[in-house]
Amino acid sequence: MRVFMALGPGDIVGDHEKRVAGRAAFRSMRGETSITFSAQAIALLHARGHEALLVSSHPRRARFSEGAIETRNVPKWRVGRGGIAFHIGQVAYAIRLAAMARRFRAHLAIIDSGTTHWFMLTAFTLMGIPVALNFHNVRWPQGFEPRGTLARFIRRLDSWFIRTRAKGAAGCSPECAIQARADGADALPVFLWTGQFSADGFEPEQPPAQDGAFHVLFAGRVERNKGVFDLVEMASMLRTRPDLKVVFDVCGDGGDLEPLRAAVKQADLADVVRVHGRLERAALLQAYARAHVVIVPTRGDFCEGMPLVCAEAMLSGRPVITSRLSNALPVIGEAIAEAQPESPPSYVAAIEMLARDPSAWARLQAATIPCRQQFLDRSRSYPVALDRLIALVAKDSQPPLAYRHLFDED
Repeated sequence: MRVFMALGPGDIVGDHEKRVAGRAAFRSMRGETSITFSAQAIALLHARGHEALLVSSHPRRARFSEGAIETRNVPKWRVGRGGIAFHIGQVAYAIRLAAMARRFRAHLAIIDSGTTHWFMLTAFTLMGIPVALNFHNVRWPQGFEPRGTLARFIRRLDSWFIRTRAKGAAGCSPECAIQARADGADALPVFLWTGQFSADGFEPEQPPAQDGAFHVLFAGRVERNKGVFDLVEMASMLRTRPDLKVVFDVCGDGGDLEPLRAAVKQADLADVVRVHGRLERAALLQAYARAHVVIVPTRGDFCEGMPLVCAEAMLSGRPVITSRLSNALPVIGEAIAEAQPESPPSYVAAIEMLARDPSAWARLQAATIPCRQQFLDRSRSYPVALDRLIALVAKDSQPPLAYRHLFDED
């Protein structure tokens, strides 16, 4: 089987080079908290003996080959940041990838969400290449369905493609499956997967910081649509509670890192909103261990799938405060204090409840224990979903693998 895969914006060539240099499937990749999706895919493709070309949109143009597996970073052409220019860029990228897949003589293309508009994958099918979809993100945030004329038109076109052309799909949360099957695609086969981790370094039994403050951790991309500026508003509201000290730790990089620091400084909140930037694995794990809760304040203009930070919170034994927009409730629901979307006062109420009621915090913390196992269960992993997608298209029922061996485990 010759498999073409379009992954996300990560540096899959760099990851591939490190993995080969490390001489072990995943140990060389554990500078990050989760196990990279490209490494998981490559391990499966090798195990099954498939030939494959994996492509990402990372801006560092590069390629690397290992036997029958090749990875390439193929940047998107920059024709503009928004508006019609964005859509032109999406169309052009789809055509470019379809041409690459044809030259590769692919038998199947598996395309990640965000690569292009789904309907543009018609370019693959017109070249005789079957297409399966992988949803790292939902098609629209829950309760914030597309409203503009162009957005609704694109949804109709995407739904037509999924309903009539897609061979199958994989996704990281139940909401991904629901939205994949929306608009009449009820019969679409969808295989769900969960992000996978090494348990090394997580300390779920370690108590949080005992310095008189209630510590709230944000870990992830520092972008407005991730809700980082809502944290400033929350901190301002909580400052009016003289009997309660809440400290926010913001860990991560992104386009709004410096604007966030400026907003914190302007609001005179630097003592309670600590913006750390990107942390290496050891320091990030320490930040989880210090925290009482993890906050995921995703806003309604971001199509979250199921944030890996929620999985990291479970592995660290820390409850999560989030809204339905994270799509984490069906996955780790009992370990979540639910807030309302785009409502800082609602998040503040959840923080206050957990900070003032140790029994409520302990109840949610105990709920992290049964939730964490799924993120260590290789039978629910991304390679399993990929394996099923490939078998579905190939109409070839191969015997199941010992998937844990793909993760360099005995």
